[in-house]
Amino acid sequence: MPGYAITLFAVGSLMVATRFWLRATAQLGTQHLGLDDLLLFAGWLGGVMFLVVILIGDFNYDVGRHAWDVPLTKYEGIAEMTWLAELAFLISGGFTKISVLLFYRHIVDGTYKRRWKVAVIFAITFTAAYSVAFILTLIFNCSPTDAYWKAFDPTYTRHYTCVDTTVINLLAGIAAAFSDLYSVILPSTMVWSISLPKRQKFALLIVFSLGLVVVAASGVRTYYLYEVGHNSDVSWMIFDVFVWAHLELQLGLMCASAPALRVLFRKYLSQTLQRSMHGSRQRIESRQSVRRLDASSIHRVSGAEDYETMGRSDFGRGAAGKSSKGDLSFAETETDNSPLSSLDVHEHRHEQGRHVVKTPADYEV
Repeated sequence: MPGYAITLFAVGSLMVATRFWLRATAQLGTQHLGLDDLLLFAGWLGGVMFLVVILIGDFNYDVGRHAWDVPLTKYEGIAEMTWLAELAFLISGGFTKISVLLFYRHIVDGTYKRRWKVAVIFAITFTAAYSVAFILTLIFNCSPTDAYWKAFDPTYTRHYTCVDTTVINLLAGIAAAFSDLYSVILPSTMVWSISLPKRQKFALLIVFSLGLVVVAASGVRTYYLYEVGHNSDVSWMIFDVFVWAHLELQLGLMCASAPALRVLFRKYLSQTLQRSMHGSRQRIESRQSVRRLDASSIHRVSGAEDYETMGRSDFGRGAAGKSSKGDLSFAETETDNSPLSSLDVHEHRHEQGRHVVKTPADYEV
């Protein structure tokens, strides 16, 4: 539990911090934090509270062990951690969802028809109403409130009354799952109804559909929450509730911060990737240019060597035929039509990148 819970919380917190940083530096269109940011921060604090509670339950009260392996003296602590975890979950989930819906409200303001504004306002009202209702139900579930967990202490003698929470927990889970679902359907329907390029429209739908993972986690959590009310092995079953509730809360925070990550990728990471790709392309082109230059140099050197060999051969033939053609002065050349006649008295040698002209006099001893 600790590794899973802390890792998930760290990822969610990093995404929330990224959103706040981009908003504070005017990367999200405004230089001040809005109401949706403040509510998201409250939701994050609720997530911190939930994390602390489940870790205390794991370390101090043997949450995750079977009831028959847990000392009776720890039952009270398990019940108290369960109550605090429910309170933290309702606070965190409620604030996070309202923050997301306020973001939708900002989007539809002045751009969509009135029915979309009404739908968003209704969703905000419903989420706030059921969150407050179940928080009050949790607080006043027992009279006095602390009887919720102190009743497990054999020495507790104070008179108390408590309401069976089996049905209440089921209704709370259904309401949370329903609010998660319409938080996905509402923006998806809005995007589908407007004129956008298909590629952009499907990209937005994919982003919004990530909220379906939150809906799935909420459904699994509700199932285990219902099982807790019908199973005497509470310390074992409540562990699964904590695992899925923590996943639901952190995924909600991540989805609420997703627009900020889009801005971060577009403004920073995409530029880094483009520079990296451009640098790689330049290195490839540079290597190709070097190969072409090397191949050209090899070709020129090979041609010069062939030229030198051919000149020496023709010079020998020219020297052998001097007796029949007559002696030539130093400055004279043959003027016949043979393209190689000039090579009878000149040899071209490729030396250090240039041609050096040598005459027959150079070979005299």
